[in-house]
Amino acid sequence: MPKYPFLSDEWVTEARRIYSEAEESSAGGVTGGSGRAIAPVRVNLIVAEAPFSAAALDAHVDTSSGRLNIDTGHLSDPDVTVSMAYSTARSLFVQGDIQAVMQAFLGGRIKVDGDLSKLLDPQSGIWPTQSPAGPGGSPAAAQQDLGFPKADAEQIARRLQEITE
Repeated sequence: MPKYPFLSDEWVTEARRIYSEAEESSAGGVTGGSGRAIAPVRVNLIVAEAPFSAAALDAHVDTSSGRLNIDTGHLSDPDVTVSMAYSTARSLFVQGDIQAVMQAFLGGRIKVDGDLSKLLDPQSGIWPTQSPAGPGGSPAAAQQDLGFPKADAEQIARRLQEITE
């Protein structure tokens, strides 16, 4: 299976395909792993230090349509903009390592501009509500919060890790 750098055009294309296939198979929207409704959030990301780009990468995460949308480029009128290093973004979105992200946040290595309450809202669907399965966290917990049944969430997390360099 080909591997791509996280957030490269090829990675984003494959990640979209993985999420789309999971949504089709579970007929799910963004309802949360517990079946609860998600509080929509639109987050622009500025990701610095990507190994394949001299400039910072612009990306976004959007749950306002009822489905997860992760893509390159910025949304107009986001709720919040988050700036972080490539390694931190990869830790969150590929490895599900909430501890690493919280340490970066508390250490001032993550900058937030906008509605912090929307970003931190546990109902936003972008943060795991389960405790991590160990030091590396649980990427499946994050996927399960995005409305996917546990088996689908584990498969999504595994597939994202498989395609990521």
